[in-house]
Amino acid sequence: MAIDLIPLNEYETKKSSTFEVVILEPTMKEMPELWNSNPKILDDGVVLFICQSGKGKLVIDMNTFTIQKGSFCLLLPYTVIQVLEYSDDFKATAITAGIELLEKLAMLQPVEDYANLIQENPCLNLNEKQLKDVKEIYDFINNRLSNNTRPLINEIRDTLITLMALEVVSAYANHKPTEKRRLSRHEQIFRTFTISLAKNFRAHRNVEFYAEEACLTPRHFAQVIKNKSGKLPTQWIAERTIILIKFLLENTAMPIQEIANELNFPNQSFFSKYFRKHTGLTPKDYRQKKNI
Repeated sequence: MAIDLIPLNEYETKKSSTFEVVILEPTMKEMPELWNSNPKILDDGVVLFICQSGKGKLVIDMNTFTIQKGSFCLLLPYTVIQVLEYSDDFKATAITAGIELLEKLAMLQPVEDYANLIQENPCLNLNEKQLKDVKEIYDFINNRLSNNTRPLINEIRDTLITLMALEVVSAYANHKPTEKRRLSRHEQIFRTFTISLAKNFRAHRNVEFYAEEACLTPRHFAQVIKNKSGKLPTQWIAERTIILIKFLLENTAMPIQEIANELNFPNQSFFSKYFRKHTGLTPKDYRQKKNI
């Protein structure tokens, strides 16, 4: 079972609307993307995790958070996350969910402007009793969803999503948000770019499109993004595009031509050259290699 912070995309949420419960540890070889120091964008899914042991330092939407045992973090769609450091004994339990969890949060609304509240303070510190309660809920959900062939599984899943949403808003209702720091102009440009990129990269892979949204020249825009993230916008665009292509090649039977069309490439030849430039393999070779 995998957790991908880039992307938890629409293809995955169409395949399954259920939770995935995973254990996060730096030693897990199948998750190298999470533990390197590069910034990542969470796509249109939600990730909720709680630290069970160890310590770490994260940058979430330009703000730095130190997490330790009892830290409870909720990452909304289009959040930018960067892992700065972590201890060898770091361990967390995580739930990834589709947009359904966010919709449940919006419907419940026991916390006024919950989305803004969570964005201002995505990480909470739970006491021992709260930590125990949340772990019990995680274990309960994991056990109840272990058999997806049971009758009424969709109804059970929907009820569990509601339960998790109630627990989330309850946790945030009991914690006052920290004072929100005003983003600088360049920070806001980068934040807006990451949101727009997550929404538009399937159709728009030219820097000019995003620079125009920011009312900047492409050169100035590229420099701003480079200064704030360490990567040029072309690198961000290519990274997200290649990750989605790899996902489709590995997890679907879509013909290569269909994938090229889906991602708005002019033709299959251009698509193959683009993929090979960034991976060293043609799409056909990559798919065959992964299917061995």
